[in-house]
Amino acid sequence: MTLISKHPLRGDTLQRTFELFTQTILNIKDKETTKNFIDGFFTPTEKIIFAKRIAIYVMLAKGNNYIDIISLLKVSPPTIARASSHLKYSHELDSVIKKILIKDSAKEAIEELASVFDIPGKGRSLSSVGKSRFERSKRIAKLKSEF
Repeated sequence: MTLISKHPLRGDTLQRTFELFTQTILNIKDKETTKNFIDGFFTPTEKIIFAKRIAIYVMLAKGNNYIDIISLLKVSPPTIARASSHLKYSHELDSVIKKILIKDSAKEAIEELASVFDIPGKGRSLSSVGKSRFERSKRIAKLKSEF
């Protein structure tokens, strides 16, 4: 469990601390710098907690059931219930989750569109086209099943 000092910060100090944290995250522009920041700033346990929490929100938004989430992420039902309640009644995460879902569905659409062009060309056998289509359909199914 995360520990917080029993001596609370004054309201203005706490507000300034949150502003500094938010601004620090906003100033990070690329994936490598973000990864380095996360690795240096958070403990391994904190990284796992935050990553699982985001995954729970995304899986719930995609309509996954509790059993699937529990088996994949190894979290407890109360953890999922808290996330579900937060997702349902609090809308701070809506835009972030929506962007993640749009990106995932775009990957699926690109793969499905590419499968339209799996036609036999000159010198290409029908079996190789069938194999390409089968492999692409497996990739599409994998993208759809990912959280």
